[in-house]
Amino acid sequence: MNLKRITQFLFLLLLLQTAACDSCKKKIKNPTKFEDFDPEKLVQAMQRVTDSLSKDTSTTNFYDTLSTLYKSRDYNYIWLEKVKDSAYQVHLFSLWDSVPFEGLKAHHYNCANLKSRIQNLSKVKENIIYNELALLEVQLSNSFLMLWHDKVLGRTNPTEVLGAKYTLPYPDKQLNLFAVLNPDSCISKISNYHPSHPDYWRLKALLAQKFGETEGSETLIDTVGIRKVKPGDTTYIAPMLARRLVELGMAPDSILATTDSSFVYSINVAKYLKDFQRISNVTDDGIIGKSTLKLLNASKNDKLNEIRVNLERIRWFSESPIKPYVMVNIPEFMLYMVYQDSVHSTKVCIGQGKERYFEQRLLRYAKTKRYSDKPQNHETPQVYSNIDYVILNPTWTVPSSIVGREMYSKIVRDPGYLIRSGFQVFDNNAPVSPYDIKWKNYSPGNIPFTIRQDAGDDNSLGKIKFTFKNPFSVYLHDTPLKSKFKLNNRAVSHGCVRVENPATLATFVLQQNIKMTTDDVLIKMGLPPNDTARARKWREDTTSYKKIVKGTYPVRLENKMVVFFDYKTIVFNELGKPRFIFDVYDKNKLIVEALDKP
Repeated sequence: MNLKRITQFLFLLLLLQTAACDSCKKKIKNPTKFEDFDPEKLVQAMQRVTDSLSKDTSTTNFYDTLSTLYKSRDYNYIWLEKVKDSAYQVHLFSLWDSVPFEGLKAHHYNCANLKSRIQNLSKVKENIIYNELALLEVQLSNSFLMLWHDKVLGRTNPTEVLGAKYTLPYPDKQLNLFAVLNPDSCISKISNYHPSHPDYWRLKALLAQKFGETEGSETLIDTVGIRKVKPGDTTYIAPMLARRLVELGMAPDSILATTDSSFVYSINVAKYLKDFQRISNVTDDGIIGKSTLKLLNASKNDKLNEIRVNLERIRWFSESPIKPYVMVNIPEFMLYMVYQDSVHSTKVCIGQGKERYFEQRLLRYAKTKRYSDKPQNHETPQVYSNIDYVILNPTWTVPSSIVGREMYSKIVRDPGYLIRSGFQVFDNNAPVSPYDIKWKNYSPGNIPFTIRQDAGDDNSLGKIKFTFKNPFSVYLHDTPLKSKFKLNNRAVSHGCVRVENPATLATFVLQQNIKMTTDDVLIKMGLPPNDTARARKWREDTTSYKKIVKGTYPVRLENKMVVFFDYKTIVFNELGKPRFIFDVYDKNKLIVEALDKP
């Protein structure tokens, strides 16, 4: 080969090598490695993905807001650089694994899906990698926002779930949710946040305990055809009942020896059922009815859901007011007086639940508009307010609903019934005789008169009334019907809360008064003062009875005291032992349904 040909060959070889090197320089590395993104392609993919997701209305999400956020960032990513780090992934996956232990559902935050996609990014085909990276980025932001929102404010909105009768203060709606979109602090911020209420930790521990329990068979009692079963009755559910009481830890195994082959609901088994009814806050008569069967048939999953519901309630309202304050737990039928260093309690009676077939009757009323078709709902509302007055010997202005439904027919038959029962009738604040009114000319739902019961021993509000502003005109009060406090299920009022020991409550709420002290009020009630020396003088003073107030006497609280009506169906004793109580207004199922929505 001559020199010319050799030179031509070498020159051609050099050209081929140069072309190959230029080709190498222009080639982009595998973009599944985070450091090898083509920024322009990723920005384009981010724009497409955010625009598409912002139109998604199929689930609860923040995609529309995130679209605006990423646009303001020129579609620069937040998470993609961080999630490549294996140590970061450990913390991230741990956060997602903890979601069920908050009473929330992991799939609502796309946890498993996102985890799998992060772990398998290297396997994504090159032709779709940028779209996948953009989708992963935006969905991570949405997942973090939703989880942060739900831990701080609750997954659901209480007024949307429970309606207008829920008026407890909601957490700060001005919370800057987007402050969590910081890759350096996001995971720790979400992980470390918990409501301050001590029951939240107790409920989380109880939830973890229930998750850890081994799966076993549960005896669920067949309720088909069952109305009421009394002790001594013969019934096919007798063996199932005994087994269920043993499973619930309410009866010893030894009762099975005599009940497995017997269809008689024995007095012995009824004894254990009464204990179960008592701790569940239903009537402890040993009779197996609808409420008792519902409690007996509560499965492990039902218990898990009840814990989740009570966690959600705390997320809605976790405020701990400045002590002292008054708290009523509606389904427990208890009032708590929270001192600086202790808690005292007393029984209460609350409003009756909704009428049977309430929803059906409400639909009927919407069509007919007949007063007689309007269903009654006397549920005690959840309120938050400040007690401002203690009123001694209160009068009672009868609500128009009670006049129309419970008094009208008696008045029409005998107007003198009002006088004998201590009621006065007013027409525009002017007293009128009930005999001068042609009651039959008015329908039960349209009586234009005010009926008021005088103060006295028979007054429905008793001797004391505690007032506080609220949209439902409910209050705490005494009652002449003391026998109702012997019931386990004390949902018996028209919505207000009757207090078993009103004098004790008066002493508590007036503890900060200086001008009109607690002892001054007790003396006006005809009760001995708390101060020992003053009590001795009171007993020795033969004219003490003259200081007893006969008429209505308002006492203003010099320092108003917080009062709120809560609704907890799991309560803990001083040792932290939980007790599941009857959901008297059947609210829990509404919250479970809302929690589980997509």
